Amino acid sequence: MEFVKGVNLHFIPTSKYKTNRIKIRFSAPMSKDTISGRVLVASMLETANRVYPTSQSFREHLANLYGADFTTNVFRRGLVHCVDIDLSFVRDIFLSRKYSLVDELLDFLHAALFYPLVEGEGFEQATFDIEKKNLLLDLEAENENPYYYAHQELNKLFYEQQEMKLPRLSEIDLVAQETSISSFAIFQKMMLEDQIDIFFMGDFKKEELLTKMQKFSFQERTVNLYLQYRQPFSNVLKEGFDTKEINQSILELGYHFPVQYGEEAHMPLMILNGLLGGFAHSKLFANVREKECLAYTITSQMDIFSGFLRIYAGINRNQRTKALTLINRQIIDIKRGKFSDEDLEQTKSMLKNALFLSYDRQITLLEDAYMAENFGKKFLTLKSRLNSIDSVNKMNIMEVAKDIKLQAIYFLEGKG
Repeated sequence: MEFVKGVNLHFIPTSKYKTNRIKIRFSAPMSKDTISGRVLVASMLETANRVYPTSQSFREHLANLYGADFTTNVFRRGLVHCVDIDLSFVRDIFLSRKYSLVDELLDFLHAALFYPLVEGEGFEQATFDIEKKNLLLDLEAENENPYYYAHQELNKLFYEQQEMKLPRLSEIDLVAQETSISSFAIFQKMMLEDQIDIFFMGDFKKEELLTKMQKFSFQERTVNLYLQYRQPFSNVLKEGFDTKEINQSILELGYHFPVQYGEEAHMPLMILNGLLGGFAHSKLFANVREKECLAYTITSQMDIFSGFLRIYAGINRNQRTKALTLINRQIIDIKRGKFSDEDLEQTKSMLKNALFLSYDRQITLLEDAYMAENFGKKFLTLKSRLNSIDSVNKMNIMEVAKDIKLQAIYFLEGKG
């Protein structure tokens, strides 16, 4: 339901889990100007506020609320950057005495959002400096991971739009420019302009919650979000190359596809990815790694929200051409229908099992509510996905495979 314009409440009643969960999601267009500030805002909200002004007092209060857990997370989906505040806590029925945590936890959330730790026109400087330093150290560590580095370099080659090249946690040079004042200004912008989705999952009394939520004085807003990104295929193959002192080399391939979320070819494409490199029986694993011994590790990943199929492999540097040829051969074989009915049925079965397992997690139900809000009739329920998987045949796979085209190659050459 709409709390105020642009602020949505989602009630997901369930007694399946021992914990209740409250999630607040801020969604805004991905932008180079705001990404670093948003990441630092998430860190500040998770650390302290004016009611609990130190990390110790912040965590002690949560511990006193039967070990409630307060975390933040940042991620991207298409051209949207999301900042999540996540609060999970024991359901009242499992407490040792008759007691309700909801009031106190909503007070805690209210303090985080409406009484942030500020001094003057910015976040409190000492705490901000610590969080900024920690973020810079995290990004430096990420960049030292050769696979993370190779992933980001392929992204820069593959995507045309600047916002799609940005990693979800920003970049070192952008974070370095942020100040306590600029980051707090971005937090104020989030509170005034972001689409806000508030999820209540578990054992809640809806009418009481609505009354308690009145103290959250959000203003109306209008937000245009583009959870899907589509770029045209370019006939120009983009290539990148670097060297690093690492033990093995990394080959990354970026393939373009035109299918978007909720379209008829969505599930055939999911199954194609499973056949290609998503599971242990897949072609890349069976033929490139096991049979030909050309890769230490190899897999494929598909981003339905941006038309991007990634294949990456850890290889010996002198096997680059051979590995590339054999990887492309696996895609050509799928396009020609060179896969067995047994492989297709096994892939469909494993994909359905993965879906069933995902619905054992609270986050899946929360994401479903968010996707339903933003995609409307195009939203895929669990039932619709399962039915679609069952109906996919070999010709469907071959048809969707025709549109998968190599767009970018990145090679990180190591010592091995």
